[in-house]
Amino acid sequence: MLVVIIGKDYREVIDMKLLNKYKNGNAKVQIFDDGTRIIDIPDGEKPNLDFPLSMDFKITNWCDQMCPMCHEKSNPDGEHGDVMNLKFIDSLRPGTEMAIGGGKVTSHPQLKEFLQKLKDKGVLPSITVHQNEFVDKVNLINELIEEDLIYGLGVSYLKPYDMMWKAVAENENAVVHLIAGIHGKDVFDYLAQFNCKILILGYKNWGRGAELIKNTKMGKDIDDKINWLKENLPKYLDKFKVVSFDNLAIKQLEVKNILSNDEWNEFYQGDDGTMTMYVDGVKQQFAKTSTSPDRYELKDNIDDMFEVIKEEK
Repeated sequence: MLVVIIGKDYREVIDMKLLNKYKNGNAKVQIFDDGTRIIDIPDGEKPNLDFPLSMDFKITNWCDQMCPMCHEKSNPDGEHGDVMNLKFIDSLRPGTEMAIGGGKVTSHPQLKEFLQKLKDKGVLPSITVHQNEFVDKVNLINELIEEDLIYGLGVSYLKPYDMMWKAVAENENAVVHLIAGIHGKDVFDYLAQFNCKILILGYKNWGRGAELIKNTKMGKDIDDKINWLKENLPKYLDKFKVVSFDNLAIKQLEVKNILSNDEWNEFYQGDDGTMTMYVDGVKQQFAKTSTSPDRYELKDNIDDMFEVIKEEK
């Protein structure tokens, strides 16, 4: 789960509206309109949830970008998921967060219909798009935001584009996605001028990412950029509104070492599989994470699926 660090300047002006409040197992959960999630678990207890607080959901494997680090190996021959007929969706609770990715999310012909179904159930979806996809589909994305069909937007960084990144930074629910080992000092320095929110993802040695890192030159470049970010991360924490990490980045960058015990206890939201899971809507399988080798066929109820994940060693 994510560590979320709020920049000191942003702390002073943050004003959050409560979207949902509910109990899940031994946790009390609050979700706010800027994407903030607060989890209250009794002192001394480990998380013991009945259903996931959030899930990564793959809606399609179609994509025309062919990014060399893509761990999903998405491509122009990829298929769309039959997402309107997945029975487990009917068992999702209001307030559950769903991070929808691909593939190229906006290419799915039933995207709006699926998002409307989630909205009707009180599920809180976000989507992640490539920078080129954002530019090409900005009208559709604005529609999704205006109709309250998504409450979060992730945009994967490709290259400088001042007007676009300024607009992304001004949207309180938009986050720039960066990858440790792919994006280096030039990118972090460039984005810092916009004071945006960023999510740092760990480098996934999976799919095309595994093939890329085997290249001697590229593999060394990836390692060098991870080491650079690990060494320089503290100086960038206050240059952005919010800095978030997935669990892989937390491990690769040794994030725990730069936080006090109090900060770690405040920000860290649990190991993979304790509060989250991954669903592949294309292959109709689920797993602990998108890089987990152990995959299971979808069940009709999310509680039953999550129980399998929690029992994994």
